[in-house]
Amino acid sequence: MAGIATIGAVTGAVAATAGVVQAVSQAKPVFWDPLKVFLSENAEEICDALNESAQKLGSVRKDFENKVERNKMKVPTECYVGWIRRVMETDSQVTNLVAEFNKSKEEPAFWFPSCPDFSKKMKKRYKKVLDLLQESDQIKDKILVDRSLEPVIKRKAPDIRKLGTLRKPLEKILNWLERYKVKAIGIHGILGIGKTTIMLNLNNHDQVAKKFDIVIWLTISKEGSKENLRREELQQAIMQRLKLKMEGASNADEVAQRISVELKDKKYLLLLDDVKEKLDLHEIGIPDCNNGSKVVLTTRFRHVCYDAKVNESIKVSHLSSREAWLMFQDVLGSKNLIEDPKIGPLAVKVCRYCSGLPLLIEKVANTFKLKNDEILWSDGLNSWRTWPEKECHGIKEMYKLLKFCYDDLPYDQYKKCFLYGALYPEDSNINIDFLLACWAAEDLLVNDSNMKKVHANGNNGIKQLGKDNKQFMRNGKLILGHLKDVSLLEEGKSDNHVTMHKFIRQVALYICEDDPECKYLVTTSRELKDLPDVEYWSEMKWISLVDNKLDQLPDSPNCRMLSTLFLQKNLCFIPASFFENMRDLRELVNLESLDIHGSGINYIPSHIEELNLRRLWVSFGNENAAQVHINYDNISNLSSLEELIIELRSPQQWPDVVVENMIKEVAKLHGLKKLTICFPDKGVVIIEVAPILVNVPKTAMLLSFIERSVWEKVKRIGEFRFFIGCQKSEYCQNVKSAEYKKYVKYCNGEASDSPFLEVLAEANAYELVKHKDIRQLSDYGIPSMNKIQFCLIESCHAIETIVGMLPGVILPNLEQLYLKDLPMLESIWKGPLQPGSLNKLTTLDLTSCQILVNIFPSGTIQQLREMQFLKIENCPKIKEIIPESDAVAYPRSLEWASLEELKICKCPNLLKLPFNKVNAVNLEIIEAEQVWWEALEWQKPQNNGSKSDFINFFAPRGLAALDGVELPFYWMTWSLLVILRMCAHLLMCVCGLFHPVRARVSFYAAAILRVCMHL
Repeated sequence: MAGIATIGAVTGAVAATAGVVQAVSQAKPVFWDPLKVFLSENAEEICDALNESAQKLGSVRKDFENKVERNKMKVPTECYVGWIRRVMETDSQVTNLVAEFNKSKEEPAFWFPSCPDFSKKMKKRYKKVLDLLQESDQIKDKILVDRSLEPVIKRKAPDIRKLGTLRKPLEKILNWLERYKVKAIGIHGILGIGKTTIMLNLNNHDQVAKKFDIVIWLTISKEGSKENLRREELQQAIMQRLKLKMEGASNADEVAQRISVELKDKKYLLLLDDVKEKLDLHEIGIPDCNNGSKVVLTTRFRHVCYDAKVNESIKVSHLSSREAWLMFQDVLGSKNLIEDPKIGPLAVKVCRYCSGLPLLIEKVANTFKLKNDEILWSDGLNSWRTWPEKECHGIKEMYKLLKFCYDDLPYDQYKKCFLYGALYPEDSNINIDFLLACWAAEDLLVNDSNMKKVHANGNNGIKQLGKDNKQFMRNGKLILGHLKDVSLLEEGKSDNHVTMHKFIRQVALYICEDDPECKYLVTTSRELKDLPDVEYWSEMKWISLVDNKLDQLPDSPNCRMLSTLFLQKNLCFIPASFFENMRDLRELVNLESLDIHGSGINYIPSHIEELNLRRLWVSFGNENAAQVHINYDNISNLSSLEELIIELRSPQQWPDVVVENMIKEVAKLHGLKKLTICFPDKGVVIIEVAPILVNVPKTAMLLSFIERSVWEKVKRIGEFRFFIGCQKSEYCQNVKSAEYKKYVKYCNGEASDSPFLEVLAEANAYELVKHKDIRQLSDYGIPSMNKIQFCLIESCHAIETIVGMLPGVILPNLEQLYLKDLPMLESIWKGPLQPGSLNKLTTLDLTSCQILVNIFPSGTIQQLREMQFLKIENCPKIKEIIPESDAVAYPRSLEWASLEELKICKCPNLLKLPFNKVNAVNLEIIEAEQVWWEALEWQKPQNNGSKSDFINFFAPRGLAALDGVELPFYWMTWSLLVILRMCAHLLMCVCGLFHPVRARVSFYAAAILRVCMHL
């Protein structure tokens, strides 16, 4: 029986390994028959069979491992990993068992188990090996699978931790990524400024990896191209990142659908590098997700950010000198060079000439780090100081890229305007108004719609367009905006200035050298004492000698072609004969723009009156001169003058009488479009025409200009903006008054100022700010202000009342009245109002009126039937909106039929409202603090003035702040409130007990909202 059992066991084992036998025999001849092995009692034969099968298993394992090694883009399956683990364990066990068996043959039998024991163990291991071989045949096609999507593919990125100029934008972007409402972010700046560096560090940031399911990097365009990559190319890059197969997708729309389906449930971050034009993400397949997915893009062109509808954007600035030096050292990578007493100072100077451009720093440092000798560094610096040739190693690529940006400008006029900017010294802040005036004088500001006509007819085409200053300025701002969008110009020190980066300026000068039509001479900031190349001036169209030490000019240079001459920050004298060869010249061959501001000249040269100057800019800065000598005839004789800019360094040189006389003279120039007189620390006198804008220190100057101008009287002026006594910070129009065409703002006035009743009689909007002496607006002739529709009175600390005891109709057309920061205001109106007074007033805004007790005096409210908006803020002594006596004497006439919105803030003593559900039927919102609302004293319900009447309309102050909160929970709660209110109104229409239902539902809804606000 035992023999039969043994045969049965062996037979079963053999049957279990039959597949292995077949598989192994097909792969390689087998020396051992498994059946013979299991039946054999010969330990030597069993050991040999075990060794041979183990070697076979090792060969299969090696083949599998080689396959894995060759396929780096894929990963081993869990099935394969488990098989390998078991193979390694079995191999170790077989090796130990065979070694033990071989040792047993050399030792006495009593030290080791008998042969039958070894045979049994080896058969068991043999069976295990055969099983693994059989399993290998089953998994050979299941060894590898595609890698799972990595959330982030790390990219090589420069270290910016020491570079705050690049690190701070990165930190700001990371903060924006945490905000729910921010869907898209734009990074813009000039070529080589570090935009991509910031994006690379964003891609690699740990915070990004934790926040998003997947980060997708797309390079949107090729360098040197003005267009984005084709839709199909971008889709292919996304498909590869998502590891999607292209099979079955016959067109781009189907591919877009597959991408959209793959991403719709993922929280993705899409990084778009170097976007050149508007990009439709929907066409590519990027879905709109409300799950926190974001898009970040880099571009050289600011308008691309607008086209992409980014929620936030940031402009990358140049590195500071300290940061540039740190980066230069890192790229140089040699402490020995930096610490060398001779090379170190040269390296600092080389770095300085890179102007804080990271890309340029990298290229130049890589070039100079190959120089290990002082002489080589010195020669390189001398070449770099005078700006290297455009073919020089390290700058050639940058030049080609910037030249491409220039070539890509849409019109010749845009290109010429860009080149004109190179006339200004490097790193200078260029005043936008002055730049536009120069462009206009050069006839560069041509309307886009007439561009083809200009190209067809040349200069004649330009002349046919006329010299419409308003249209020129509009075109100029369009060109300026485009040059800023493509990063060829940048924002300057203020909103009214631009700058041209030093490197870009040099490229512009290179382009001028290569353009045979561009005749220019630019030598700026060189401390020159002698004039350069006077014999070549006859060929020059543009000459710029700004910021040198020239003390004289040639007597009569031949300048027949000259149209622009910049002599700023030079000279104390201009010889009379200097302009001889520019006299009586016409068309574009005459000198139309003369800029000598910053010079030592202390007068307006009399010999320029025969020139056809359209623009003159002078400055008087000779502090040794007690007063500037002005020959007013010189000004009035410049019949072609369109713009005059006078810059003063010492305000004592020009007393008010001189300014007034100058204004009188320029008023005679019918072609003048702008006068600007700049005072240090005293603001700016500005007079602009079409539409008329005047900013003067005194009322008398305004009246003098009007009297001497072509209008002669204010009533003849169709549209105007007058600023009187306004400093720089005050020289702006209130947004709420912008809709009115005739506007006056009067600041820092005194009792001694000349009245200007005829001006106020024509004005629609009037702002009175910081008047020192006025006690009531009536002092300035309220009867003459019948056309005023908007009035703001602010920071007049002496004013006690607005309208005094006056007969007749008062302010019949006033619609909006704003009273702010009036600490001595005791009342708004004194005495009764005549019928028709204030009967159009819709808005009343009271802010910081510290001692005001009553708003509407007795009997006033009946006149204010059109009141729609009432705001009372920081008026701590106000106790009532209307006198209680009015509420008793005229209960039926106290109707607030038009009132829609009431705002109350910081008014602790205002404890009663004169409204109820009957007399304020159109009231929609009461915005106030919750504490104030709870403290209100209410009428009894039978008097129609209970709290429940208005609880529907109460909005706790601060609700508007929820607009910036990212948690959708607040908005869901607000939506719930709206739904509950709608249900309440519906119940009012259906139920019999309308009012209680509405009050109860609204009460619960308001309670929910209050709870949310305290979370």
